[in-house]
Amino acid sequence: MSKLLYVGQQTADLLSDNIEEHLNRYLESGFEDLESSGDWRIPLSIEADLKPLEELIPDKGPDAEVKNSMLVGLTLASLTPSLARENRIWIRLSHIEGIAYARERWLRNVPQERMAQAVRTHFFASTWTQCRDDHAISRLWWNHHIAAAIQPDDPEQALRLILSRADIRSNLVERARVGTRLPLAKAIVKRLERDAQLAASESAFRNFMKALNIRAAGAQLEMWDEERMDRFIEQCAE
Repeated sequence: MSKLLYVGQQTADLLSDNIEEHLNRYLESGFEDLESSGDWRIPLSIEADLKPLEELIPDKGPDAEVKNSMLVGLTLASLTPSLARENRIWIRLSHIEGIAYARERWLRNVPQERMAQAVRTHFFASTWTQCRDDHAISRLWWNHHIAAAIQPDDPEQALRLILSRADIRSNLVERARVGTRLPLAKAIVKRLERDAQLAASESAFRNFMKALNIRAAGAQLEMWDEERMDRFIEQCAE
């Protein structure tokens, strides 16, 4: 275990401003020579063993996403949501410890004319939305964090449901108004677990969420007990 590191703002800005000039580094040579000097090694107060990041799987399917989200969530378990919004932590990880995965997952087979934008999208986390949804490593941490909040006794099972389709992730992770309403998110996942048709059908899930959004407008869902929430979800699924 060692202190988790992040880059200084000067390095973050330098990298962001020089993506085109560094494309070969992103694709092949990496940044190890630059990391040895400058403000690449600013320590946080928390510790982590980053060796497991070498085991990240660069496949695109949901099985790989689940495994990778579990791995990153457990490896960086000491991160708080507040710290996880700090883009300079993720810039360090995607340029050093996690660059092999980020490169293989997000840059291989990308057309040359789109390469710089792919780097900006998946190696930097300039906004909260990009941190949660786009950055190669941070999106995995947020997947796990939200799954563990929804189903703390079995976050992997929650991940399998959340990541089974993009529209399910969108509604449970990307839509903060649902994701931060923890009782509602828990009830949605519970329903998906026992309703195979709802979990498998994009149109059925879309109609379910449409009904939920209409019925939930103005309701203080956070105040409801589990039984009332389950009845509400049952009505939305009818």
